[in-house]
Amino acid sequence: MLIQPEEITAVLNKVRIAREHLKTACPPHDEWVLSVMDFHWAVQDIYELEIEMLKVSFSADHVRGKVERYANKRARILIRAQQTPEFLRFVTVKELCHLMIDEEDDWSFMGVETIKGLLKEWELVGENGTGHTDPSDPLQSEMLAEIAAIEMMYPREYRASDIEKIKAKETTLKKIAMQHDVPPYAIEQAHRHHDMLEKCWCAIEAQIAGKGA
Repeated sequence: MLIQPEEITAVLNKVRIAREHLKTACPPHDEWVLSVMDFHWAVQDIYELEIEMLKVSFSADHVRGKVERYANKRARILIRAQQTPEFLRFVTVKELCHLMIDEEDDWSFMGVETIKGLLKEWELVGENGTGHTDPSDPLQSEMLAEIAAIEMMYPREYRASDIEKIKAKETTLKKIAMQHDVPPYAIEQAHRHHDMLEKCWCAIEAQIAGKGA
């Protein structure tokens, strides 16, 4: 997954802004579980967008959702209805994250091929530790949106402790996923890339500290 650290850091900074906005305007009802509707409101409010979200029925092997962008700062998110509740939540947040982080070069009409590329990318990361050396803009966008969604739904403050608890056999990926109402897949990816993400978060904290000095 050869995405430049500064690109990941830029995405995480947008996650930080969204989380701070939510914390100020919509104090969480449950500290463990992100409210999808509150996040929907926050993305609209921060980026001055009008976002319609719909569950629709369609058959697909890989595509779980997609975002359509229109003129006048309007967008529509379509989520495949035939999914488990936790995947419905995760996919909705991921599509909202696309609207939060994507630039125009990242937009793609090749949804199925992009998702297949993402699946292959995670396979390559498992095999060689890096994945593609030059991922396409849409593929990179998909990977960054997943990272943003995971960070919104499973924040960093829980991860180091959870990783240690798993090592000590005090909990499991499934139990952690249930606690945050996300698919186990999201927890697995967060733990797999924990060190990389932590470096990027530390870079953000250093930037903030430097501005305040």
